[in-house]
Amino acid sequence: MSKDNRKATRRPLRYTAWMALKDGHLHGCALFDMSDTGARIEVDDSDIVPDRFVLLLSGNGKAKRKCRVMWRKPRQIGVSFERPLADEARATLVPKLDADFDPAQFDTEVVESA
Repeated sequence: MSKDNRKATRRPLRYTAWMALKDGHLHGCALFDMSDTGARIEVDDSDIVPDRFVLLLSGNGKAKRKCRVMWRKPRQIGVSFERPLADEARATLVPKLDADFDPAQFDTEVVESA
């Protein structure tokens, strides 16, 4: 088994995103896993993806990452994010629970209606 040299733990997910290509077009893709430093992305054809591009993670474009392609397969690419965002600006796809989160606070009694 090979050693994982990633700087951050990848979280598995399946999320639709868009790549902003140099010609001004948006190209749909799917994130398969993501960390604070990079992601694995499924694409129709990895040959059309430039070495650097902007990955849009939200429909309004506020959550985005500048990416650099690290490896290519015919339908997948691995990217590193060019610069980490400051903590207050970080947009994540996978929520993190606070240490003091208590799921019991959401338990509610079922009340039957008359």
